[in-house]
Amino acid sequence: MKKLILIFLVVASVGCASKKVKPIDETLDIKATMGNTEIGMNDNEEAIIQESIAVEDELRRLSWQNYETERKLKAEREDLIHCRTELADPRLGGNKTLEDIPELQISEDLSKVQQKLGITQKGRIKVVKKEFLTDRMEKETRYKESLENLLTVIEKSAKNCNRELGYIRVQHGLPSERFPAIGYFGPQGNFIVTRASEKTLDDAFRILAEQTRKGKKLEVKEKIASPLPEEEIDN
Repeated sequence: MKKLILIFLVVASVGCASKKVKPIDETLDIKATMGNTEIGMNDNEEAIIQESIAVEDELRRLSWQNYETERKLKAEREDLIHCRTELADPRLGGNKTLEDIPELQISEDLSKVQQKLGITQKGRIKVVKKEFLTDRMEKETRYKESLENLLTVIEKSAKNCNRELGYIRVQHGLPSERFPAIGYFGPQGNFIVTRASEKTLDDAFRILAEQTRKGKKLEVKEKIASPLPEEEIDN
């Protein structure tokens, strides 16, 4: 079975008005190959790097890449919300007002998808969706660029927020970063948690209070257990 091949050298032609898939073969005098990439000379004696990928593989790669960017974008936004919520907490000197969080405009462009409801020759009722391959490739590429631009904005906002939050936490007696989980490895190699990681500011101040109490008790215990120096006893 023949595969439809997408040549990156002509990817700019995707946006053209015509939906026809035209031959794009170029005669190359191949000098070397690297996987799907060919290096050769064309008829004008110009060195060309050409990569040929089956269109279904390229479409799958774009779709998966967009899915991963969506996932990361949502996680970064949740982190930003968490950070700004803690900055607004009065216990850290906040004014209870949450700064605006950039909204995520994630939606599938269905404007060029044709949808039909009908009965097949075998008597099954199906919904059939069709769109031009060039439109789909263009849509996925535009969507990729849009997601990456939005991710850059969210990541920068989250980074600045967490840096500011770190300074304020230190001013209120907390470590700059959230308390991690602590524990030890059991006989089977499994990690046994003795203190869960910090999830909220309530956790942070509770852990801080416990550490303070334990520290004071340990200090008192050490003083009681250690004998006084002889010169202090003589006095």
